[in-house]
Amino acid sequence: MKFVNLNVCAVMLAAGLTASSGWAAQTENQPAAAAAVVESIQPADIKPLTKEEIQQGMSDLSARQNQRIEEWGKTLKPDDFERSWFGRILKKPKRQEVCGIYQEVLDETLKLAVQNQDRLSEADRKLLQDRNLFIQALGYKNNIVDTQMGFNCRLR
Repeated sequence: MKFVNLNVCAVMLAAGLTASSGWAAQTENQPAAAAAVVESIQPADIKPLTKEEIQQGMSDLSARQNQRIEEWGKTLKPDDFERSWFGRILKKPKRQEVCGIYQEVLDETLKLAVQNQDRLSEADRKLLQDRNLFIQALGYKNNIVDTQMGFNCRLR
């Protein structure tokens, strides 16, 4: 995954960063825990994101997305494919599942960015006001994901 704006990508980690756990160890129940962490931060405690947090956020986001795609890939069966002029391709429902994974990761990233916008620069906060700009800041030109599986997904 290619990211243009590193700060926006890393904000999703701001709520999940603790000494004992990282983003990769989080479960589906973490948004509630992340919100509790954000609520417990006093205005004087809010600090801009560090370079290390940004790098860790990038790494964790990429790992989480790759893990979801790999887990999904393990569920594929021969009848999930069809023949086309270009060889074997995934059937439409399976292509939609892949696009859904990319969309879920984007939605989670945006939600956590909004929850942690106090740690962002003013320019980065403005990206949160326009979903398309946010998607482009993550490196997706024209909101298109090249899945490298023979099809593209449009993020909305």
